[in-house]
Amino acid sequence: DRAAISREVEGGKIENVYRLQIMNTAEARRVFDIGVEGPPSLHVAGESRVDLEPASSRMVPVRVRIEPWAAQRGTHKIEFNVSAVGVEGVAVREKSVFIVR
Repeated sequence: DRAAISREVEGGKIENVYRLQIMNTAEARRVFDIGVEGPPSLHVAGESRVDLEPASSRMVPVRVRIEPWAAQRGTHKIEFNVSAVGVEGVAVREKSVFIVR
């Protein structure tokens, strides 16, 4: 779910903001790591770890940044990786796009 279009932030980096819904279907509290893959220098800016109560979900704003030299104008395929910390096999990958204006 796109929360904002591409914008320039400090240091000239390009930032897109996403809203991810993270669900914990377990009957125990879990911590989830959020990562992103795509063009060189692409990374999650700010908090990339979410703590969720048992059987709950939360919409999490995620800021993704890239160096201005790393991508041309247009859309670039990226993939979010969300995984439960310390729990093997509890992970999901979700495709999206990163916009550079």
